[in-house]
Amino acid sequence: MSSIDFLGALGAGADIDSKALVEALVAAERAPREAAINSRVAKTESEISAFGRVLSSLETLSTAFSGLNDADDFADFVVNVNGALASDGSPAYSVAASTEVEAGITEVKVTSVATKDRWASATGYAATTTALNGGNNFSITITIDGTATVINVTDPTPTGVMTAVNAAGIGVSASLVDTGASSNQYKLVLAGELGADNAITISDTTSTGTQLGLTDRLSTASNAELEINGIDIQRPTNIIDDAVTGITLTLSAATAATSRLSVERDTSGVRSRIEGLVSTFNSTNGLFRDLRDPDSGDEQAGVFSGNGSMRLIAQTVTGLMTSESSTTTDNLSYLSDIGIMLNRYGDLEIDEEVFTEALSDRFSEVVTLLSADTNNQTTIGDADRGIAGDAIQTLTELMASDGALMSQSNSLSSKVDGYQEDLEELDRRMSQIYERYLAQFTVMEQKVDQLNSTREYLKTALENLPYSNQNK
Repeated sequence: MSSIDFLGALGAGADIDSKALVEALVAAERAPREAAINSRVAKTESEISAFGRVLSSLETLSTAFSGLNDADDFADFVVNVNGALASDGSPAYSVAASTEVEAGITEVKVTSVATKDRWASATGYAATTTALNGGNNFSITITIDGTATVINVTDPTPTGVMTAVNAAGIGVSASLVDTGASSNQYKLVLAGELGADNAITISDTTSTGTQLGLTDRLSTASNAELEINGIDIQRPTNIIDDAVTGITLTLSAATAATSRLSVERDTSGVRSRIEGLVSTFNSTNGLFRDLRDPDSGDEQAGVFSGNGSMRLIAQTVTGLMTSESSTTTDNLSYLSDIGIMLNRYGDLEIDEEVFTEALSDRFSEVVTLLSADTNNQTTIGDADRGIAGDAIQTLTELMASDGALMSQSNSLSSKVDGYQEDLEELDRRMSQIYERYLAQFTVMEQKVDQLNSTREYLKTALENLPYSNQNK
């Protein structure tokens, strides 16, 4: 069969815009099918978006729990210091508190700070490169706490001595000081480490015996001496971190009198974090409610209406706040025991009286209830983690790539991919229908053209018959 020039035949003879008519017919046939698929795509993508909102909300909830997961999260204290002044009115010491600090009052009196042995050359040198020992090599012996070290000086100059001592690595540092004197302005200074046991003695083997001249003692090695609550304490350092639990004192001078260091527990941070957890849970719970209620007014209201899996996830999240702690105490087992409980709408409320009493009178039990009184907890294993740790583990499992939340989201993404394939298949089918209709209309136009030609022929033939003009 010979091929037909469809495009050339369009609109020929029948006074019909066949191409426009075919396009209209195909569009009419395509519209309801395409609309149905697009509707499913829109609904599924809305669900995926809603899952994203839920995931973000659960991540925020997990973060709120993480602020109550370790014992250190509850170690908030206020440290006040009174009278820690030197005789000249300057600070005699500074205070730093760690998470191990305990509430209480400590009296501190600093008698003296730890010092270093420091020796300087009695007379100076004209230059840092002045030849010593006639330019001949020599050695220095430095003794610390009965241990002698011989240091060979191969560059017999003040700079050479400084370099050799510093390279020895024995806890003695050497430096050259420019005194600014009009002559012999450079002095060699050797310093040991803090503490009485680090006193140093120096001797040399120069031919003159005293050419180094390190005989000017600038300070004597001594321990820091202080009283802590009336008990005499000595330390070979000015950083005292083992006298008061959780407190580090950095000494800079003797105190003019006994000072007073008070440590008070600060529950404001814990209160704020627990209140933040309650607020975050209520936001998450409200999101679940809005996404399941078609009348909630949310832009995705009711998208999870009838979704059993989402209902189960919501119940699991609520259970984080109502389940018994894996680390109960004599008086506390549930969040409700510290005044945090569900109202009739499923949101959390705080009984301020019970909450304040728990933080004031049972703080250590609150720590155990929430964090198991441990640090650096992980989500691996079956250890008892407390309410916060158990919640973080559950949320981690829910949000995992193979967890309930992501599994549903991934399943929906696969659906969207399938719908896209349906649209592509619809395109192919509509293209085939278009070609078929086009061919049919082209044939129809050819037939009409043939009929029109026949009509014109017959009309002309009839008009030319002999009898057709008899009445003219």
